[in-house]
Amino acid sequence: MTTIPHMIIFGPPGAGKSTQAKRLVERWPPMTLSTGQMLREEVAKQSPLGKQVGAVIARGELIDDPLMADVIRTWLTALPPDKGFLLDGFPRTVEQAALFDEILADLKRPLNAVIKLSLSVSEAVYRLGGRRLCYGVGNEEIIHINDEPAVMRCLERNGLLVQRPDDLPNVIVHRLGLYAAETDGLLALYAERGLTHSVHAAGSTEEVAQRIDAALRASMEAAG
Repeated sequence: MTTIPHMIIFGPPGAGKSTQAKRLVERWPPMTLSTGQMLREEVAKQSPLGKQVGAVIARGELIDDPLMADVIRTWLTALPPDKGFLLDGFPRTVEQAALFDEILADLKRPLNAVIKLSLSVSEAVYRLGGRRLCYGVGNEEIIHINDEPAVMRCLERNGLLVQRPDDLPNVIVHRLGLYAAETDGLLALYAERGLTHSVHAAGSTEEVAQRIDAALRASMEAAG
């Protein structure tokens, strides 16, 4: 397996995208380039680019595509040539993907895998709609309402089970619709290029991780 992994991960709310991204970093050599992390570190360094980003954030505005592309280019340019990457959060639109294509071509880092986590609406509503915050016990934790041992531990500590407003079923369905509207065109673009690996996100964290690994091994072996 000689191909350096250059990957993007997508997933709707409830699919466990962040959890799987962390596991991918542990199992594979890529470095996670979190969009939020990139922005925060550039601002903290007070580089010329960071000052631009900081000014936009201070105004309460969104980072526009050209500026976001500059942040991505800066990070990837500094990445050692033998180090791969996993992007979570960029690109988000077809327009951003076009800018990303230019960056990858300039740096001679071809994208070789796009992980698409898929989850049914009913499963997403079950996962997110059942989430509760065990509140008022110091180290607050997220538990599922159907996890009876976790619920009992919370109540025995005099904790309160609180549901976040964005975990209400109607809000979850709305969030899923927004995700689909934002990413469908982009995922179709990558599917046309033969880069997309659709992975069913139902099941345990380990089961989903194994499915991702199997898809990526096949992809890397075919490319290498």
